[in-house]
Amino acid sequence: MVYVARDLQVLRSLYPSMNDQAKVETILDSGSQIVCIALDKALSLGLTWDSDIRLCMESANQQVNESLGMAKNVPFKFAEGFTIYLQVHILEKPAYIVLLGRPIDTATESNVQNLKDESAIITIRDSNTGKRTALPIFERGKKPLDKEEGLGKVSALGN
Repeated sequence: MVYVARDLQVLRSLYPSMNDQAKVETILDSGSQIVCIALDKALSLGLTWDSDIRLCMESANQQVNESLGMAKNVPFKFAEGFTIYLQVHILEKPAYIVLLGRPIDTATESNVQNLKDESAIITIRDSNTGKRTALPIFERGKKPLDKEEGLGKVSALGN
């Protein structure tokens, strides 16, 4: 039997609440060694960072950019009762809002299940309690409906 894969697949995102402020699109990238955020989003979330902790980040196209610093212990709430604190590097103008690299994978012992219909589920583990939580992963740019948004749309359709 022969299986043929598509020539490309879309990037996948999660939408955790960051810094107790707002849900933010975060791109999953297990090929990245760090977690990083765009400067404008860091400012809008009220993050503070240590500008002495800088690193040079090489992107896939081999362009090298220096980070502006690192925000320490930023809370990412993925589900009720599941918050993880991550070290987040600030970049001036990346091609994404937030990039979740290997630190999230190792801290949560994450496991991504890719399904044939192109959907995906990530299972993350709280190392303090051992509790596992499964979350849907969304196509980049396709934000899930908030409960309040969904209710508003349903009532609008009923008029």
